[in-house]
Amino acid sequence: MTEPGKKGKMKTSPINDIFASAERLLGRTSDDPELKILLQALGFWPLPEFESEESSIYLEDEARGFCLVFDDSSSLEHPLAAGKPPGTPIFRNVFLYSEGVGDYHAYKGTLPHGITWSDTANTLVAKMGPPKNEIKNKKTGKLSAHRWPAGRWMLTASYGGGGSSLNRLNLDILGGA
Repeated sequence: MTEPGKKGKMKTSPINDIFASAERLLGRTSDDPELKILLQALGFWPLPEFESEESSIYLEDEARGFCLVFDDSSSLEHPLAAGKPPGTPIFRNVFLYSEGVGDYHAYKGTLPHGITWSDTANTLVAKMGPPKNEIKNKKTGKLSAHRWPAGRWMLTASYGGGGSSLNRLNLDILGGA
């Protein structure tokens, strides 16, 4: 979706570019000005405090099909958390959902690498190349996910039906370079 800007110039809505924004903003803290602008545009500012005994903040939007996750720097074993005071929220990952996963509606914005919600495990491997990891259900042996390096991060595609349907995409700072 685009919104008219000045002089006919089109401006992309932040909801449509969550993945691209996450690629750029993952690993940043909640005091980062660019991250704050995104959170304000998505209606998640101010960022809530960590609940007692919790080390993650989940900013879920089931209607728009996404979830942003912030982890407490003291619970995150990653170089990006080094030297940060305990209690500092770090933008760790973003989940994008297809229709009907839990109570989520399909994320309608731009998906990365030409991925569509109609993709299967086979079509994703054709688009993305061989995955770094293939994850199978320990009980059934059915394929449940593939993981690929995505720049500094890791992209995970989670499947239903042993790979016959794409349920979720996750971009995460853990497992990446």
